[in-house]
Amino acid sequence: RKKFLSDALSSMTVNVIDELQKSIKTLKTVMDLRPEDDPTDCETALEAIAEYVDSMDVANDFYKIGGFSIFGPCLNSPHGSIRWKAAHVIAELTQNNPFCQDKIMEMGLIPILLGMVDTDPNDQARVKSLYAVSCIVRGNPLALKYMDLNDGYSVLMRAIQSPIEKLQIKSAFLLSALCNKENAHTIRSNVIKMGLIEQAAGLLSMPSILPDTRDRLLDILSSLTRDSNLPALRECRRPELCLKKTLERHLKDLKAEEAVDEAQACADLLDKIFADKSTEQDR
Repeated sequence: RKKFLSDALSSMTVNVIDELQKSIKTLKTVMDLRPEDDPTDCETALEAIAEYVDSMDVANDFYKIGGFSIFGPCLNSPHGSIRWKAAHVIAELTQNNPFCQDKIMEMGLIPILLGMVDTDPNDQARVKSLYAVSCIVRGNPLALKYMDLNDGYSVLMRAIQSPIEKLQIKSAFLLSALCNKENAHTIRSNVIKMGLIEQAAGLLSMPSILPDTRDRLLDILSSLTRDSNLPALRECRRPELCLKKTLERHLKDLKAEEAVDEAQACADLLDKIFADKSTEQDR
């Protein structure tokens, strides 16, 4: 019975590797695809890869059989569908997988992915490349250096202002996660200098702000003002930002929505920033 099981497993493994190799072979043609060509075969190959590589062992095998060579050509394809599907594969490979994260960074793909988040003409490619960046950087200290080197925080701050809802929410979520990491003092101090508090105050003051984005921005303000961080508190108290009035409005809305945790977070924020400061804000 053991032999039967191990044979069954090895035939399954062989099949997966075979399937991956077939897909890699198909994607070798991706560089020849012109804008007017039909990208269906390459799309199908990327979809097949994405199905398998969310398993860490298969992801590592995919690297070992030369699969990562597809990413450069795919991310530079004139077809938006190829670009976003390739970014999706990178996200699946790198999620909770330090080996694949390191290999993607060594290949120099972080600046390419950040560039896509910033300026790709295809909305889905922007969202998926942000998903890939998020999977790589959230648990990887080395990746944060790449974020610094490639102006990644500016890219995220621009993405929060995007009219693409998913991009806006995911970038606010990633910034919030990065600002809330242990030992994130450098990140927090960088984004404060870059004007994130002013930007968050401006976005929070917009009546049309999405609830998910609002909640993440409140998280960000909360983490930036942690431990009574003076530069952050000073910035929050600038009268021209009208942050006190904005937070009071959100607190009222959150109470009406019966969003207990969010309302509490908003009340704590008001308390932390403006307790004993009411005169200063009104001056």
